[in-house]
Amino acid sequence: MTRAGYDPEREKARYAMNAELIKDKYHYAKVMGKRRQDGALNLKELKPEHKQYVACFVNGMKGVEIAEQYNVAAITVYRVLSDPLAKSLLGEFDEAFKEEFRSMFPLVANAIRDGLESPGIATRLKSVDRWTKVCKFIDGVDEGQNTSDKTQVLAATRLHMVTMLKKATEALPAASATIIDVETVVVETTE
Repeated sequence: MTRAGYDPEREKARYAMNAELIKDKYHYAKVMGKRRQDGALNLKELKPEHKQYVACFVNGMKGVEIAEQYNVAAITVYRVLSDPLAKSLLGEFDEAFKEEFRSMFPLVANAIRDGLESPGIATRLKSVDRWTKVCKFIDGVDEGQNTSDKTQVLAATRLHMVTMLKKATEALPAASATIIDVETVVVETTE
């Protein structure tokens, strides 16, 4: 111990105890939901600038671009966007967009119907292609996500059918109206 009452061993023990206490409080705050798993504190409310970050993100801007526009660090924008309050606001935007898309389905159906009734074979084939994609969207199948072999086989079959029909129509004389009958047999295995 020194004259000023400084004991290095006691201070070392006090520092270790404080570090352990801070670690326990930090872990407790994460468990209780005051902090996210990445350690950042949850926002108590969305301030106007936070809402502007979310609006820019919904409009297609990247986090870095938002940070440059508002002159803040990119990590600030990413922390705000990953906060539960911001995620709930993003969810509200997502639901609004889904409702807007659902309201457009009659217009899409009319456009596809007009394409199928078009005199040009190319337009009709494109309409068939669009119709199958819309059906996948309605059924909840993501176009970029082929999760099963069955989905891949169906996509390949659809592409092959459209190609065959296009080649068949190109081989026909242009002046005559011809009806093409197509029969498709789908065989599924139980493997």
